[in-house]
Amino acid sequence: MSKTSNYVRTICEIGIFAAIGFVLDELQGVIAKGLFVNGGSIGFAMIAVLIIGFRRGWLPAILTGLIMGLFDIATSAYIIHPAQLFLDYILPYAFVGVGCLFKIPFDKADQKSQKVIWIIVATVVGGLLKFMSHYLAGVIFWANPENFAWNLQSMNPYLYCFIYNIAFIGPSIVLSAGLMVVMFLRVPYIFNTKVTEEKEKKKKSYFPYAFSTILIVGGLFCFVWFLIDYIKSFSSYKDGGAFGYDFNPDSMVIFVQALFLAILGVLSLIKIIKLRFSALFASSMALTIVSVTWLYSVARLIRMYVKGKDPSLYWLWFGIGLATVLVFVGLVIFFYIKKKRETNVSSQLA
Repeated sequence: MSKTSNYVRTICEIGIFAAIGFVLDELQGVIAKGLFVNGGSIGFAMIAVLIIGFRRGWLPAILTGLIMGLFDIATSAYIIHPAQLFLDYILPYAFVGVGCLFKIPFDKADQKSQKVIWIIVATVVGGLLKFMSHYLAGVIFWANPENFAWNLQSMNPYLYCFIYNIAFIGPSIVLSAGLMVVMFLRVPYIFNTKVTEEKEKKKKSYFPYAFSTILIVGGLFCFVWFLIDYIKSFSSYKDGGAFGYDFNPDSMVIFVQALFLAILGVLSLIKIIKLRFSALFASSMALTIVSVTWLYSVARLIRMYVKGKDPSLYWLWFGIGLATVLVFVGLVIFFYIKKKRETNVSSQLA
């Protein structure tokens, strides 16, 4: 695999895992709802940063975490100071990526048990760094006893901030570490990016051109349409000395995913010109992108029921998304079987 191709795949993975992380962060917002009245939730969105960290290294992991933070403030934020914006929104998931420095001993380890240990260490360290970011924001900006949760107004502010933040980050670390270990033991190839590519004889086909054109035209149309809708959805409010704002997160998810689809279409077109187009790879990437959007609809559905709101729009989104996912699943299976047959024929002829 060329360096350019590797860079392109890394950039694509950063964007996709950041989107997955954002969706997981949205989904975990319904867990223990109402318990953490001052913000925070129990979940496993950290695994999006950790997986790409073990695949590509600590720098892509940090970039993924930063993008997740930007996605977070692109939907809504409650701001009382620029430093608080960084500590509460932008930096926490980026700090999780720092834990991926342990990918170095992970790669050098020979035994599975040793690799499992490094995965746990990376998750714990990354989670604790995330905790420190929220804790610092707490003691600096949220240490007013009048706003303490759980009737703990008489508690020391430093101790309260520790207990409040560790109450949701601690279980999140345990949950994320457990899922990371299970994924490594069951699907270890997720942590490995060494892919062997075979040169295949290219047959004249209209599918690659149609596939690329649909992705480019459809992606750009949805990108422009929903970007405009996202900008128009802006609203703001003031709460004492704090400034808050909201955007429509649905429009953001669609225009970001549409942009990725358009980029995938352009990359596929370039691959066609260079006679290096892989239908299996292109359809797999498209499946990943549309799956993120479909998973987001699941998260929103759950939220609508939790908040007692009308879920009809998201049921429609869910249905259309599921149908699209199934189409791409079919394409991936078809091209995988086709590639296996061609590989078997080539090996028999050899």
